[in-house]
Amino acid sequence: MTPADFLLICLAIGVLSGARLVLRGSKENAIIGYNIAAICAITGLVLLEAEYKVGFSSAIAICLVFPGAFGSILYAKFLRGGIFR
Repeated sequence: MTPADFLLICLAIGVLSGARLVLRGSKENAIIGYNIAAICAITGLVLLEAEYKVGFSSAIAICLVFPGAFGSILYAKFLRGGIFR
């Protein structure tokens, strides 16, 4: 087992942990779980491209960055009550 394979297994566990938070947590834990899963998935996709030369994985990773970042910002503003004032 190469270090890249071990990292992919650890990232898969991270995605599963994030999915568990999304499905069973409160609203605040759901956004944290989504961000954990997104970061692990993005890191795994970048590793796939670097290690195994999968060409389309960086494009998918870039597409996953935007919903995570903008979703977190909007959700934080919503919790503070800043959107509908």
